[in-house]
Amino acid sequence: MKTILKFALKLFVFVFLLAAGGGFACLKYLDRWALTPLPVEGEVLVALSPGLPLRGLAAQLKEKNLVSEALLFMVWMKINGDYPKFEAGSYLFKDSVTPMMIRNKLKNGETYTPLVLQVIVPEGFTLKMLINRLATKNVGKFSDLRRLVKDQKFVRSLGVKGSSLEGYIYPATYSFTKMPTSQEFFQKAVKTFYEKLPAGYESNLAKIGFTLDQAVTMASLIELETMQEAEKPMVAEVIFSRLSANEALGIDAAIIYGIEDYDGDLKWKDLKNKNNLYNTRLHRGLPPTPIGSVSSSSLNAILNPTKVGYYYYVVDSRDKTHHVFSKTLAEHNERVRKLLKAGADSGGSSGN
Repeated sequence: MKTILKFALKLFVFVFLLAAGGGFACLKYLDRWALTPLPVEGEVLVALSPGLPLRGLAAQLKEKNLVSEALLFMVWMKINGDYPKFEAGSYLFKDSVTPMMIRNKLKNGETYTPLVLQVIVPEGFTLKMLINRLATKNVGKFSDLRRLVKDQKFVRSLGVKGSSLEGYIYPATYSFTKMPTSQEFFQKAVKTFYEKLPAGYESNLAKIGFTLDQAVTMASLIELETMQEAEKPMVAEVIFSRLSANEALGIDAAIIYGIEDYDGDLKWKDLKNKNNLYNTRLHRGLPPTPIGSVSSSSLNAILNPTKVGYYYYVVDSRDKTHHVFSKTLAEHNERVRKLLKAGADSGGSSGN
């Protein structure tokens, strides 16, 4: 009771001073105070329940160190008259905050709903990898997820003409405030893929005689061949050159995709396995399906390949995160010799 009386007395004195001769100075002080930031330790949640009096909100803000004075917040809010417009709910604050930021967030109803699921899909991620991740996060059972991504009725319902959803899951972070079903997750991921397609992409593909599924397949090869954005148009040129010449692409990432239980070691017998339809050393043309998720830059590279005359590439002996590109076999072989001399392994550096 004493605390309430003390608080009421402070409020009365402040309002009295405001109404008296120091009104203008008090208002200027409040304006400065409302823009003065306070550091927030970690993440702080504020609950504004329906019918909570202004005094209760001010006390909560002070208790959680979001305002320096509960009284000043109350007076400032009384002057602005915004409190009745505040929307009930939970609000999250972090980093730093000012009374003005608090007022705006509560007035705009920027409530916080905690995430129940967040799934990261990196570039080049395969459906198998994603299904394992989703099963671990209880989005669905492994067997059901594996069946769903190949279910033709479901695949077609999402606008995908391929044999599965491979390649059509856009690499991104997917966040949910309500636990999705497996169907809802894939619907959101495939929708994101189509939203990220470059403008006029399919009509531009038609001009070069490519379908979207062929483009996604080729883009997945590019995605897994290089981490360097600048190299993607060059890899695209090499692939186009090989396709035009009806020569094997020689992309080991595709071979690996076709090995059911790949253990991280690409063996000689794997390179000679004709039964692996993804063996691009033996089978000409693009592999049967995409081999992983693709980014917009890899898709764009198909429409914007370099036109230098590149036909080969190999890992750079000086920087293994880059490749060196060649026009002739003699030039390419010389670069391969340099790589071998440097003691590096050129496995996976396709195009040789």
